[in-house]
Amino acid sequence: MLQSPKRSSGGLRYEGSSQGESSIPSIDFSGMLAAVRRQMRPVLIGTCIGATIGLAFFIAKTPVYFAGTQLLLDSKSKVNDEVAVTALSELGLDTGAVDSQVEVLKSMNIANSVIAKVGIDRVLDDDNVQSFVASGISAVKSGIRAVKEAIIPPRQLTQAEQDAAQREAALLYLSNNLSLKRVGRTYVIEIGFTSTQADKAAQIANAYTQAYVDDQFSANFDATRRASDWLLPRIQELRQKAIETDLAVQSFRGEKGLITTSTGSLVNEQQVGEINTQLVLARSDVARAGAKYDRIQSIISSGQMDAAVSEAIDNPIIVELRNKATAAAKTESELASKLGPSHYQVQRLRSDIAEYQRLVFSELGRIAESYRSERDISLARERALEAQLKSQVGLSDVANKDKVALRELEREADTYKNLYETMLQRYQESLQKQSFPVSEARVISVAVTPSLPAAPKLVLSVILGSILGFIGGAGYGVVRELRDLGFRSASQIRELLRLECIGVMPRISARQLAMVPPLASSGPGKVAGSAMMRYGTNHILSPFAETLRSAKVAVDFSVGDKAPKIIALASVLPTEGKSTISKNFASMLAQLGARTVLIDADLRFRGLSDDITPHAQKGLFHILSQGVPVSSVMMVEPDTGLLFIPAGSDIGSAHTSNLVSSPAMANLLSEIGAHADYVIVDLPPLGPVVDVRAAAKYFDGVLFVLEWGATSRDLVVDAFEANPQVYEKCIGVILNKVDTHRLHFYTSKVPQDGLHKKYAAYYG
Repeated sequence: MLQSPKRSSGGLRYEGSSQGESSIPSIDFSGMLAAVRRQMRPVLIGTCIGATIGLAFFIAKTPVYFAGTQLLLDSKSKVNDEVAVTALSELGLDTGAVDSQVEVLKSMNIANSVIAKVGIDRVLDDDNVQSFVASGISAVKSGIRAVKEAIIPPRQLTQAEQDAAQREAALLYLSNNLSLKRVGRTYVIEIGFTSTQADKAAQIANAYTQAYVDDQFSANFDATRRASDWLLPRIQELRQKAIETDLAVQSFRGEKGLITTSTGSLVNEQQVGEINTQLVLARSDVARAGAKYDRIQSIISSGQMDAAVSEAIDNPIIVELRNKATAAAKTESELASKLGPSHYQVQRLRSDIAEYQRLVFSELGRIAESYRSERDISLARERALEAQLKSQVGLSDVANKDKVALRELEREADTYKNLYETMLQRYQESLQKQSFPVSEARVISVAVTPSLPAAPKLVLSVILGSILGFIGGAGYGVVRELRDLGFRSASQIRELLRLECIGVMPRISARQLAMVPPLASSGPGKVAGSAMMRYGTNHILSPFAETLRSAKVAVDFSVGDKAPKIIALASVLPTEGKSTISKNFASMLAQLGARTVLIDADLRFRGLSDDITPHAQKGLFHILSQGVPVSSVMMVEPDTGLLFIPAGSDIGSAHTSNLVSSPAMANLLSEIGAHADYVIVDLPPLGPVVDVRAAAKYFDGVLFVLEWGATSRDLVVDAFEANPQVYEKCIGVILNKVDTHRLHFYTSKVPQDGLHKKYAAYYG
């Protein structure tokens, strides 16, 4: 990134950021503030103009009134507490649905309904309607229509065509004045209308809501009527199909013998279930009888008289025999202890006990035979049931195959039956909707006649106008700031050129110049001049003269005690005031008592010579090219004693750079320098000619003159880079034609440039 130029032996060059500098650019807030201050005037002027335009707009604009009403799109509107009718859309109202209803409100059908309710004459009774309709037609179409009407006169419209045109104008008027807006994320739509008549705005806004509600009623009724017309033949067809499939099911049952019970199952299926249940019971009986028989057989085989089964316990014979045996055993035990085991009584009791046991086992054998008989009967019943079950299972296999076809027929019959019932229910609902039509929308607020106009508003018009004017003024100020490429302050000269700003020359007004009478030549060899050429010597306490004195100090400090001091004044462009400063600077030096010689070395333009010695015929050109003596061309200013060498007239050579850099120029400077303290050389501009570069070697220093805000900074830098020898001898820069009243707007870092008002007491 290029930064400010730096003075070196090679001339003017750009340097990048050094290693020690931060690469982060700093924000110059003071410079920004100074730019805002500089452009404050156009911004304020633009703001005032904008506010005035806004006020004029408010005064000239016809007031319009706005009336609004609100619709709620309710997808579950109820007719009463008993009959609830849902909307046609069962998905609810989303954003797309609300936007769709907004488009419905914009439709031509709604607009035509509004015209029918309000009346087309009422819609078009405004004085500004026709002009409003005309404004809706583009300029291109209007031009084409005008050309066509000029070439081919329009034919007389019929009454029907006039009515159609009038209706088209009314539709355009309604469309352009209608405003529709969804309120937030709700299902509320705000319908507004703008008109020059307050009552019409409210009337049309309410007409729109009523037209929309009526349209919803009509749409729902038409939809349900079309649904009923479509459902009726479908119902008749489904009823016939349901009857046919039901008959097919019954016929198939009869053919295959698939008789069902009250529970819905087939008869053979019920029989198989019952047989299977009996078979389980029979097998249980066989197992139980076998277990009893085996148990009693084991008791008989073991001879355990004490062992018993349930039938033995309940048998009174066995119980009695056991009791007798027990009593005999007790007696036998007592007698045996008394009489001995061999006593006949003991023996008889033992034989009685044995007989009792034989009788018990005999009775148990009889019971065992009954158990065996019971087991055999259960086995026979089990075999019979198994045979019967096998037979019924065979029949069920055949029936199951028939049941597959039966189920298919039943499913078909159920399908047609369900469809028939559903369609019949829908048909009844559609009839109810026709009887009780509902709308998805309801009005939640009614438009009232506005008392105040909606537009224009005074405060808003002025504020908007002021804002637009402010933006325009700010934009113009930005353009001015971007186009301001000249030098405006001493800090810019120091930062960009690395040169010292010697001072600023204030712009001299015509009123100030009128106070200084021009000096007329009092004879041959005398220097005259305009008031501007003598301003510094006539206003010795002015800022103008103070800058000239600053230039003398800078020259003395830079050149030192060398005599004479040969100082050139140069600029980049013409008309920057270089010749004026040269003359005033030389006159001021002469007025201070220094022997001063002023040379007009601008051989191509001769502006200085034409101003102060307009009748001089001989000059520098003749000295350098023809060897004319210096004394024959030199003139003197009477009041200061300044010696002046004009450029001369009838300059025929175009190679003036060869003359000003020739040895004759060196001899001239040496000759006049022997009798002078200062030699001031007025050079041509640095930009268009090379005379300055050619003669730079003869000068001890160069004072550079820049016009304040006029000369481009880039142009000055380029000129110095192209003429390094001039830049090396440059003592400083004088800013000329400075507007001191605005100078402080361009000083953001060095406030001394803007303190001329505070220094006014030091100037006369």
